[in-house]
Amino acid sequence: MLITIDPGANGSIVCKLSSGQVYAFKMPDTPKDILLLILSLKTDDAFCWIEQVGTYMPGNSGPAAVTFARHCGHIDMALLAAGISCDTVLPRKWEHWLIGKPNYPKISKEIPGKERSRILAKRKQERKCKIKEKMQALYPDLKVTLKTADALGILTWALDKEGN
Repeated sequence: MLITIDPGANGSIVCKLSSGQVYAFKMPDTPKDILLLILSLKTDDAFCWIEQVGTYMPGNSGPAAVTFARHCGHIDMALLAAGISCDTVLPRKWEHWLIGKPNYPKISKEIPGKERSRILAKRKQERKCKIKEKMQALYPDLKVTLKTADALGILTWALDKEGN
C-alpha cells in the first residue's frame, strides 16, 4: 500500500492498494478522525509520502502557523501510532516533475503588499487548477477536487519514482 498526504486542512490522504485501486479522502477534521483513517489504511507493507511543509509563509499569522503545525503533528503521530514508515517530498519537487517549473515574471519590489498577495494567490490558483486537470485525466474513475489533487499528484510522482 502506498499512501500520500497533502497535510493542509484543505488537503487529503490518498492510498493505492496493491490491487491498483486508488482511494482519495479529504483531510479529516479532528485528530481522532485522522488517526482512525490512518489506522484503517495500515497494512504490513504500507509506506507514506507526505508533503514537506512547515516553512514560514509571508502573510500567515502566528496563530495560524501554530494551528497548522499542530495539525501536521497530529498526522505525524497518527502515522507513528499505525507503524507506517514515511518520507517527505518538497512541494516544488513533485509539482515541477508533474507540471513543470513555472516561468512567471519576477514581481517588482515596487508592487505593494496587497497587490503582491493578489498576484501570488492567482499564480497558486492557476498551479492548483493545472494539477487538478492533470489528475482528473490520470484518474478518470475518481472525482478529483482541489482538495484531493495534490495528494494524487504526490502519488503519481511517487509511483514514477518507484518505477510503477
